[in-house]
Amino acid sequence: MVRFDSLADLTNPARLMPLFGPISKINTTLLSPASGFSGSLFQRLEVELHAGTKRSFILKSTRLKTDWLTQRAGDHHGREAFLLGEPRLLKIWDCIHCPYIAFAADQDQIGLLMDDFSDHLFPDHREPIDLKKEDLIVQATASLHAAFWESILVKQIGWLAKPVDYLDLFAPAAHPTDQYAPVHSVIGNAMRTGWEIALHLLPPAIIPWLTRPAEEIFEPYRSLPFTLIHGDLKIANMAVLPAGDVVMFDWPVIGYAPCGIDIGWYLAVNSTRLARTKEEFLEKYRSSLESHLRNSIAGETWLKMMELAIISGSRMLLWSKALGYQAGTERGKGEWAWWVSHLENLVSLHG
Repeated sequence: MVRFDSLADLTNPARLMPLFGPISKINTTLLSPASGFSGSLFQRLEVELHAGTKRSFILKSTRLKTDWLTQRAGDHHGREAFLLGEPRLLKIWDCIHCPYIAFAADQDQIGLLMDDFSDHLFPDHREPIDLKKEDLIVQATASLHAAFWESILVKQIGWLAKPVDYLDLFAPAAHPTDQYAPVHSVIGNAMRTGWEIALHLLPPAIIPWLTRPAEEIFEPYRSLPFTLIHGDLKIANMAVLPAGDVVMFDWPVIGYAPCGIDIGWYLAVNSTRLARTKEEFLEKYRSSLESHLRNSIAGETWLKMMELAIISGSRMLLWSKALGYQAGTERGKGEWAWWVSHLENLVSLHG
């Protein structure tokens, strides 16, 4: 991994030449904003080499102080850049195919130069992905979690996101950082409307339980095993290569937390992309995780992990499920019912 002094170096032929060889030309194209409506900018770099070959790369640049997701996640350092310069996290790339080639951090802005895997991204539609590809994603995710399970070294990395950061990310209230880094209007309006609907539809017993401060929600789960989590396991942030390697992009909310937070988000944000039922997915993940850990997970621990998955998934995306319910589709109604029924079970257990 190469670190440059400035973002300008990431498009400078003279600075890139040691990586790729003599460069005759670089064509740059500004790409459409990401589907998550983040404040990051994406460009495609078409690099023409003197040898006559061409290579394609993606350059992502983020201005930290104005990017709403970065600020809501408590990232004051530029986690994606810190990740690439942190030797204690190199094992990530034993589990996940690394897309990054070079990076730079320049005051409050970071830039990431990546291989262009556009041809291997999943189609942008709300339909289940291929079962074999889901298996590869489960294996890669479980491998990542197992590789850093209860890691003392990772625990010492202070810039990683904390559990409460995830629970506050899309919570049903204004976030303090919205004053200077407002949420993209489309997402912001959807969140406000969705939470209004959700809090109207939810059984009364769930509302105070789900809207408590994040620290209070997480308190019963502090004894769970912690590990490194990606934090944004959307299908849109992944690619599967022909050889079966899984690529994962977008690490601004990488953190140290119980794996249930990663899994709860995966189930919630990818609900229309799941190749199997949620219950089958969880069993597949548990089997893969235990295989990589070379140890079984105690039944009580697993149940607490899954409780946290339900709580965190709901806290982050129940507003979206409410919008789906209001749309009146069978899928939307079924998705809302699944999350609410599991929340009702938790409230009845812990009240």
